[in-house]
Amino acid sequence: MNIRNLLAAGALAVGLSMAGGQALALDNGSFETLDFSGWTTNGFLSVVGSAGSSQGANYTATDGDVFARLDAGVGEGIFTTLSQTFTLLTAGTLSGDAAFLAFDYMPYDDDSYVRIFDINTSQTVFSASVGSVGDYGATGWTHFSANLGPGQYTLEAGVRNNGDNSMSSALLVDNVALQAGAVPEPGAWALMIMGFGGVGAMVRRRRMILA
Repeated sequence: MNIRNLLAAGALAVGLSMAGGQALALDNGSFETLDFSGWTTNGFLSVVGSAGSSQGANYTATDGDVFARLDAGVGEGIFTTLSQTFTLLTAGTLSGDAAFLAFDYMPYDDDSYVRIFDINTSQTVFSASVGSVGDYGATGWTHFSANLGPGQYTLEAGVRNNGDNSMSSALLVDNVALQAGAVPEPGAWALMIMGFGGVGAMVRRRRMILA
């Protein structure tokens, strides 16, 4: 390979590596900005350092110092929601922690969820119920994880009040992060491309000799 081909291979390697790095596109996943920068919100939300359940359990952040608290909306079936849209250029994994704190009882048990849907098809590709705890129950922190292919997605978490307008339950969310699939380093890309180029040069030389 001549110097021009080597430089072209290096430039392509850097470009491919940068494309892989752009797969990580989630903002403020642990709410350490002390607000909801990067997120879309609806309803009653706050950034807190601790929370308590009806049974006396105390919750602290699973990452950093704070986490998001979503309180069920006023009105039957009205969700309080937290969401963020992101793009994956390569396969990746989205993960996080959630907990449901029930402050209600039968027949008014509230519920909550975490889901991921494809924004182009509106199809739900991951869903987790975080709310079957019975009267005044709580789940504790629950880790969720979803493997995703390249595409555009929305992560959404929600909690609602069922049947009455008081004693609203809460959903806690923290440590939301994207991890891209394995992407070769620039040096590895360059070696791979130069290797392919070398094989091609050998094939061309062999053909010339045989001719």
